[in-house]
Amino acid sequence: MQLVNLAKRGAVVQIIVMRSLPKTCAVTAPLLLLLSLGCQASGDGAHPGSSSGGSGGGTGGTPSLGGGVTLPPGTEAAALLPARIRRLADAEYQASVTALVPDGAPGISDDFIPDSRQSGFTLNEAQRVDPVFAGQLAAAATTLAAAARKKLPPSAACANPTTDADACADKFIRTFGAQAYRRPLGDDEVAQLMTVFHTAYQGGSYDEGVELVVRAMLQSAAFLYLTEIGDAQAATIKLTPYELASSISYLIQGRPPSELLTQWAVDGKLDTPEGRLAATTDATLNLFSVDEQKWNAQTRAVTVVTEWLGTDKISDIAKDSNIYPDFADAKDSLGKETTAFLAEVVNQDGGGSLAQLLAGGWSMVNSQIAKAYGVSAPGADADKFVRVELPGRLGILNQGAFLSVFAHAHETAPVLRGVAVMRRVACSEVGDPVGLKTAVVPPAPDPSKTTRERFAVHGAGTGCAGCHANIDSFGFAFEGFDGMGAVRPGGLDNNKPVDSSVVIAGTDFDGAYADSNALVKGMSNSLQVRECFARHVYRALAATSAPELKPSEDDFVKYWSTTLVADSSGKLDAKIVDTLTAFITNPSFAYRRAQ
Repeated sequence: MQLVNLAKRGAVVQIIVMRSLPKTCAVTAPLLLLLSLGCQASGDGAHPGSSSGGSGGGTGGTPSLGGGVTLPPGTEAAALLPARIRRLADAEYQASVTALVPDGAPGISDDFIPDSRQSGFTLNEAQRVDPVFAGQLAAAATTLAAAARKKLPPSAACANPTTDADACADKFIRTFGAQAYRRPLGDDEVAQLMTVFHTAYQGGSYDEGVELVVRAMLQSAAFLYLTEIGDAQAATIKLTPYELASSISYLIQGRPPSELLTQWAVDGKLDTPEGRLAATTDATLNLFSVDEQKWNAQTRAVTVVTEWLGTDKISDIAKDSNIYPDFADAKDSLGKETTAFLAEVVNQDGGGSLAQLLAGGWSMVNSQIAKAYGVSAPGADADKFVRVELPGRLGILNQGAFLSVFAHAHETAPVLRGVAVMRRVACSEVGDPVGLKTAVVPPAPDPSKTTRERFAVHGAGTGCAGCHANIDSFGFAFEGFDGMGAVRPGGLDNNKPVDSSVVIAGTDFDGAYADSNALVKGMSNSLQVRECFARHVYRALAATSAPELKPSEDDFVKYWSTTLVADSSGKLDAKIVDTLTAFITNPSFAYRRAQ
């Protein structure tokens, strides 16, 4: 049958969307647009369905924590993140619907509006659902539900839908719903979804009822949002087992938790008697399992690092084809080089050395990159990347992706490169011209001068010199490479020798450096740079860079510092994977404070 009562059915879906919001987000706004409010929990902590007292109760029967919890030793309540909800990022949404409806999900989020970012990271607690995105979600839910109807999940199987429709629907709603909402459903939620089922089943078919239920679930806030609100009204809150499993899995795997991880959380296997997340050998070996598949550490690490350094934007970059005729064909390979390099770094040295990331004298190149870099790469072709030594191009900051992203369409950009390195790699303060009420006038083109000579004008004016003394020092170090990251032919810019020598001041790696290779070597030994990396990992995984939450960031950095290891020369180094997992094993991870 055709959907003849579309208006009525749409209204029922709207009701489910509204009632699936946490009670701290209770509103009377219509339809999916109430998700655009992006409300956050204020400490109430009540999951939808918790008032029913029925099966699951929205929290799977987790015992109440009453007036609060006892924090692990050394954990300060002021350093905790606030109780909150967070909308799934586009990639998380894609992974989630793929797990639920694999046949209907490939590329379904490709046309979604891009995630709003914080500090460059797509995980963002302030993510909203605007009217355009609401429409995209509704259309995707309709497509996915239709795919689910064509190939019903095993939990929807019903031998005799004529007589057993309600029993079969109840089973499906509880089973599929627990997967979609990442927790057991409360009896009140089941009742609401049964209303949706009957709206399509009456005058229709069992399969149509299942389809409309799936459509409702995939537009529900319980699916679209991750909660971090616990299950008790208290000043200090501990995440429920289901929240804990979801947080771990989405942060490390970018997808819903496996049954194994969820069961561990419910059984308390992720906790120690002190209240921390367990870090025993058994847990750390298996914590990141997805069913029977071993967690692949590189995927999440690559995402975090590329967003940290901005190289994930390479696909959005365009260049003047008259100046860089090879860029359009090369940019895909430039992005893949950085990804392949990161994967190789992460898979070696016990989880990836930050020093190797910044100053490793090698990369992964295909035939196109080898040509652009002017190196030999035996065995490489257009699709195959091989490891080659690159003594003249050290680390990720000297690769084409980073150098292309932070350059103009027609020339290099010392200011963009300098600001990127200062803010993202060294965490050095950089003034904003808008905030300083300063008008930035780009240096005029002059074919008789090098880029460095043209940009020297920044140091001539008292209003600009203070900031640009540092910015330009970082940026000029990379002037040996052009606007798409290729070595300048003959070391010339406008037929004049390039000067890449710089003097860095105000850091723990102060000194004179001959060029960007020398600079990244110095930075690779810097404690300031290692700590800056840890701070950006925190922002990537905490989904926030709000200044008022700096105590929480400082708490993480303090804990992370205990994970540093000595390299073969005795110098402390940070491991990329260890820094990511430190966020999970930090004693404060499973706790929140009321806002």
